[in-house]
Amino acid sequence: MARTPSDEARAKMLHAAMEVAFELGLHGFTIDEVAKRSGVAKTTIYRHFADRNELLLAAVDASLADPATPNTGTLRGDLEEFLESVLPIFANMGLRGLFFETLAAAGRDPELGRHYGAMMARRSAPTKAIYDRALERGEIDPAIDYPSAFEIMEGPIIVRSILRPDHLRTMDLAPAIEAIVEQLAPPKA
Repeated sequence: MARTPSDEARAKMLHAAMEVAFELGLHGFTIDEVAKRSGVAKTTIYRHFADRNELLLAAVDASLADPATPNTGTLRGDLEEFLESVLPIFANMGLRGLFFETLAAAGRDPELGRHYGAMMARRSAPTKAIYDRALERGEIDPAIDYPSAFEIMEGPIIVRSILRPDHLRTMDLAPAIEAIVEQLAPPKA
């Protein structure tokens, strides 16, 4: 099925937006520059996106593969599949840099923070599903709420991406997964 002109324009905008973000960073990211590079009129861009923040985060979101939402029947199996699906995102130096730059800017800019929060809420749906199923199976201590579990589940990759990013591509997930499972497990009787 052929894409409509609106779909084609949107794809051009998102592609150009990522190009601008990678090359110029957030400080150089402007609607004018995206319009120039995409060949799409600013008025068209504003019909699709309310502001530069919405365009930026739509481009970032569109450039990231959706993380896996596994259902292997075990917390360990779900974590293996999920973490293997997000590891390449964090291992990509350009994406990682843009992600952290955007996160820092979202803390200073409430409007960017709102868009960032909406993107992350959608992108964290797989960890919520993993948490809910594991909780139902009795693999997670009911005293551990989802926000805390999320930090435990994604913490090893996030910390590695900050402190030792050069080791992300070769990261052995097995020890991290074992530690996560142990931290989330119900207390032993």
